[in-house]
Amino acid sequence: MTKIEDFIAGRSPAEMYETYLVPGFFKPFAEQMIENAVAGSKYIDVACGTGIVSRTLAAKLDDNVSIDALDMAPPMIDVAKQQTVSSVVKYHLTPADALPFDDALFDGAFCQQGIQFFPAKEKAFEEIFRVLKPGGRFYAAIWLPAKEANVVFASFEKAIGRHLGEDLLPLGPFSFGNLERLRRLATDGGFNIETLESRTLLTVLPSIRDLVLFDVLFLGRPGADGSLQPVIRPNDPAGDEIVEQMIAEMTEDLEPYIGDDGRLYTDATTYFLAANK
Repeated sequence: MTKIEDFIAGRSPAEMYETYLVPGFFKPFAEQMIENAVAGSKYIDVACGTGIVSRTLAAKLDDNVSIDALDMAPPMIDVAKQQTVSSVVKYHLTPADALPFDDALFDGAFCQQGIQFFPAKEKAFEEIFRVLKPGGRFYAAIWLPAKEANVVFASFEKAIGRHLGEDLLPLGPFSFGNLERLRRLATDGGFNIETLESRTLLTVLPSIRDLVLFDVLFLGRPGADGSLQPVIRPNDPAGDEIVEQMIAEMTEDLEPYIGDDGRLYTDATTYFLAANK
């Protein structure tokens, strides 16, 4: 059994994503995103992943609201349903550029770290604009390039490029990161921009070993169907040496950020958009 196979231990990438990335890396930004959410009764969470924005929003609001959360990845939706206790959240398997909702239906829309993955970004913005009520607000977050967003993923990208090829870079989550392009997408989609800025929060990532073993599975090569394929095949014994080299190099790079518990404590920076219809 390879190191990656031993690490997986029967878990899906979506389950590991929820375990390793959501609590310390995505939840802090989800909490900040909903702080000033417009008052209303109907919300939509686009590219919801395992549902952290919807779950955080549901915990803040009363039971008289509804939240429609959507994603294109069935495993993400499955984990989101397992993690969600609130009855106000409904999950849908649907793309962002063809929303199955009537015009002017929602008071607020959210999209945390999904825009960079949309194949038809302009259409997605138009669709989000369409389903918002007049005066409805759209809140979105999208990472800066890795070298500006977070030292951990900057180190990971460096290791990926060295051992597996520069053609894999930038990694998908950090592949957009252009403030002016984000501005154009919003204004061309019909939105009035209220806020467009970078925001930095302290985040917690798993140990370097866990991060590398997970991310060589999760942050991979684009497949023909748009899915990400692992950069190292889990059953390839040759991958063990590469993984160990990456762990050693990143441990040296990131020594100042390693806590007593072995986890990584670092700032992360994202672009934040607040706009209205």
